Amino acid sequence: MFERTSNRFPIVLLAALAATVSIQGALGSEYGHGWKSGGHQAVVNGTDDWLPGLPNGEIFCSEGILDLSNPLIPVCPPDTSIEFRNVSASSVMYADDPRLAGLLTYTLNASFSAVDFTGPAWGTWTLETDACEGTWEGTWSGHRSFVAGQSNPMDAFLPPPGFGGVWISTLDMRGRGDGECLDGLGMKGVEIVTTLTPMPVAYEMILPCDLVGCLPEGVSSARVLGPWRQ
Repeated sequence: MFERTSNRFPIVLLAALAATVSIQGALGSEYGHGWKSGGHQAVVNGTDDWLPGLPNGEIFCSEGILDLSNPLIPVCPPDTSIEFRNVSASSVMYADDPRLAGLLTYTLNASFSAVDFTGPAWGTWTLETDACEGTWEGTWSGHRSFVAGQSNPMDAFLPPPGFGGVWISTLDMRGRGDGECLDGLGMKGVEIVTTLTPMPVAYEMILPCDLVGCLPEGVSSARVLGPWRQ
């Protein structure tokens, strides 16, 4: 549970899936941060389905007291930011290559505007792959933006005009594999995440699946590089 808390919409998903085409072209052939591919490369597309449940970690205002009386709409004083530190959660990754499918555990750090809930985010991730007794470990970073005019099923349950859009995060990922089928492999990728509320949570925690569709929150495209060398 959070500490320091005192005092699918098919159009959006289709747009995100279409974006993976340009993502693949932007990935390039280098792993980045000094690592380069020394062998075979494979492009892998997937989806990220967040698991419902309360994340563990810390959320607070940069100044003043956080109001979480509505857990989906955190409130901090104007001209401050909502800070996330070491928030952990899990999701299930589905992919067209089993090496990048499995149980994903990640940590979130972020500094979001108290006005529009946008801003930078970063953290770490670990993926227990379905393909073998292996694990990916890596880092991610990106930015959360508000896209006005995009269909949001939450708006039907709010006074007009509702939220009037959705929050979309573009995340850059880096990682390397360890164990059995992953030894010597590196990866770089991009994930686009769509969330419906100021507090980023799984769709299942907001409304019943028959109302919001419970589509995967993220779509991703990655390059598996291997073997890696420095």
